Amino acid sequence: MLNKLKPSVRSYIHDDNIYKRYLRPEEASKILGLDESRIIQFASAAGAIYQLPRILLIRHQRLEDYMKHLYKVHGTNKLVHKKYVRIGEGSIIYSIGHHRFIEMARAAGAVYKINEGTGGTVLINLELFDDYMEQFREKAVPMKNPLWKESES
Repeated sequence: MLNKLKPSVRSYIHDDNIYKRYLRPEEASKILGLDESRIIQFASAAGAIYQLPRILLIRHQRLEDYMKHLYKVHGTNKLVHKKYVRIGEGSIIYSIGHHRFIEMARAAGAVYKINEGTGGTVLINLELFDDYMEQFREKAVPMKNPLWKESES
């Protein structure tokens, strides 16, 4: 079977499968399922608001990073910030395998065992784990040909 490609890249673009870097508050409220005033509050707390003349934009990635530990409580409109997660949840949040995640959590000192003798629960403190993860951050590499030059003052 032969598939004929469409002549323009634009013909493949649909609103539902594009990851936009900047969103308007209306778009963000549709994506996250919250009202615009709450979105603006979260975005300002995250430092993700960019005010242009007559346009308010929200940096999508920065807002998601701020809200990554917030969970909606079923049956209500409340958002809860989780401080502790189980191994499975944490490995999904950080996109790391279960074994690697538990190794790193132990190295970070973020593991809490509850009812250890009876096959209890293992919880991971996300704040301690985030601090530990920062040591793996790579330093920025300067560009050979910068896009702009800093003005000399």
